[in-house]
Amino acid sequence: MDKATEELITVAGGIDLTVNFQNGNGSEVVKVRQIPISKLQEYLNGLGDDAKTIELYCDKPKGWADTLTIQSANAIADKGQEINLPFLDAWWRRQAKWRRMQSVWTEGATADGSTNKPTIGSRSDNLRPQSPIITT
Repeated sequence: MDKATEELITVAGGIDLTVNFQNGNGSEVVKVRQIPISKLQEYLNGLGDDAKTIELYCDKPKGWADTLTIQSANAIADKGQEINLPFLDAWWRRQAKWRRMQSVWTEGATADGSTNKPTIGSRSDNLRPQSPIITT
């Protein structure tokens, strides 16, 4: 996805998509949205549960995904993943940095419970400033 498309999706809050319901029960235009940051943990907890992520992408109640045709469910899942991957990629990188930083503070623990943690002013190889990562 190019930068202009990403910006347009962000401004619009997502992408409109026409979905069809099972048993010929009509269709509906839904917005497949970027997951709000406040819902990120809920989204991560639901990874692997397509019904939950489809409902979160479209801001629909539990059970709504079961009413869709397989083709519509796949279209929402694919589009939702596509528009949310840039933020999730950056989120995973931030989490990896936190884990590296935390390992510096927990590696020095001794059997008696004391620690050999670096002081605030000390430097270690793991805390060396890294080159900025540009996300596009």
